[in-house]
Amino acid sequence: MRIIRSFRSNSDSRLISRFSSLRSIFTGCRAVMLPRFGGPEVLELRENVPVPNLNPNEVLVRAKAVSVNPLDCRIRAGYGRSVFQPHLPIIIGRDVSGEVAAVGNSVKSFRVGQEVFGALHPTALRGTYTDYGVLSEEELVEKPSTVSHVEASAIPFAALTAWRALKSNARILEGQRVLVFGGGRAVGFSAIQIAVASGCHVTASCVGQTRDRILAAGAEQAVDYTTEL
Repeated sequence: MRIIRSFRSNSDSRLISRFSSLRSIFTGCRAVMLPRFGGPEVLELRENVPVPNLNPNEVLVRAKAVSVNPLDCRIRAGYGRSVFQPHLPIIIGRDVSGEVAAVGNSVKSFRVGQEVFGALHPTALRGTYTDYGVLSEEELVEKPSTVSHVEASAIPFAALTAWRALKSNARILEGQRVLVFGGGRAVGFSAIQIAVASGCHVTASCVGQTRDRILAAGAEQAVDYTTEL
């Protein structure tokens, strides 16, 4: 506050206003908090939630869009209680798409103002249901200009789940045949694209209205499990 008291002129007053506005970004913001486990009604929108200081490898992201994952709903209902309960209230949410507001002093990949999207680790205690999310440099990538923030926020956690299943666990190889269940849902749709990009022959189960979308993503066959099984 000593800096603010040293200003005197009208132009200085405008600088004070800008300084105060910037300062508020990094000290408090809105967030959807989980004070206790339960149904959707337990979530609380709170003002002036502290924004932590960045570690050297962290990025502060001004959220433009976030997504609601099944994992978020399960955590809200009590999944992972032994991990999260000692830290309540917490902010849940894994995915975010937005704009870089600040970077830690060792971050090299991103700059302030850059559009990015990414996902937090499943056990992160400060999630993305907030005006300003904190993610490590490794948890973010640049957002393509052809993808909206809403679209980008729906990608990371689902795509990473599919990637781990196909690449880390199944270790798919070019030329293999891959069957994807639930090809019209987020993880399944991501799995189709990853498998196709890896040179696999993909068959996916679906419901009628998602058939064309699945085939357009590269699947060789889409099976409507409500009529064809």
